[in-house]
Amino acid sequence: MTFEDFGKMAASAQEVEEQYTHHINVCMAAGCLSCQSDLTKEAIEKEVASRGEDNWCLVKGVGCLGLCKGGPLVEIESAGVIYEAVAASDAKDIVDALGKKPVKRIQCDEKAPFFTRQVKISLENSGVIDPDKIEDYIAREGYTGLLTALNEMTPQEVQQQVEKSGLRGRGGAGFPTGLKWGTVAKMAGGQKYVICNADEGDPGAFMDRSVLESDPHRVLEGMAIAAYAVGANTGYLYVRAEYPLAVKRLKNAIRQAERLGLLGANICGTPFQFNVEIRLGAGAFVCGEETALISSIEGNRGIPRPRPPFPAQSGLWGCPTLINNVETFANIAPIIR
Repeated sequence: MTFEDFGKMAASAQEVEEQYTHHINVCMAAGCLSCQSDLTKEAIEKEVASRGEDNWCLVKGVGCLGLCKGGPLVEIESAGVIYEAVAASDAKDIVDALGKKPVKRIQCDEKAPFFTRQVKISLENSGVIDPDKIEDYIAREGYTGLLTALNEMTPQEVQQQVEKSGLRGRGGAGFPTGLKWGTVAKMAGGQKYVICNADEGDPGAFMDRSVLESDPHRVLEGMAIAAYAVGANTGYLYVRAEYPLAVKRLKNAIRQAERLGLLGANICGTPFQFNVEIRLGAGAFVCGEETALISSIEGNRGIPRPRPPFPAQSGLWGCPTLINNVETFANIAPIIR
């Protein structure tokens, strides 16, 4: 895919979205799926189709809508209304209310100050796009950051832009991301790696899972930009095996990106190449520590290693390795595009 082809595809994807008067977004993240949101979505689709309204009303499965306690969640995007605890039997009332007053008995308080004061960055597409469709991601400036980096910036300029942004590692330590990238970029040697640490081991912590389930392409784009900046051509996503939905959507996202030439060899006709593989973690808490994670990818027991040397100096198979967590990579695209 050339830059021109990408532009045409983005415009086409946006046109498809704009042809519908109403968008009914049904949460299909793990929390809502456990409450049978798939049956809710199916019922709404049937109700819309039975009225012959599917030409102007789009029913779409999306990522996490954020109010997980109220699942299954359904959003009427054009009206800014969110319904909670929506059962399949509510489909008729929801479709009846399109363009009219909301169904009060299932309407949720999405106007609470806790939510209205938040500005989404890494989660800006969550609850908006279908995570299984790369076209949805591209319609919302997806992969624009990667193409901007490849077409308009040198690797050093990308690293400097990330450093200038002030972004710090979102895994907890808060180390300056741009500084870490710069260290890996300056290391001599031909082979370098990029690793996404998605081994979220803290009990009850599902931030990374939510991002991966809702916007997998966002993480892949961040990894690809990082690889370009540091001079790597191979990446690994180390994901907990307990996140089957996230793994499924990541595998699908990788296939889609490869099909369109956004991952793999000669990305968008440039000399840059970047391949991503998924590695499943066995659930050991210690593998969230980056050197133990590296040992696990290498096929060894996940045991932390003494530092120095740091992974940026000698990481995966002794090569310079950049490791960031899911949320850090999810913040990269807006910084570059």
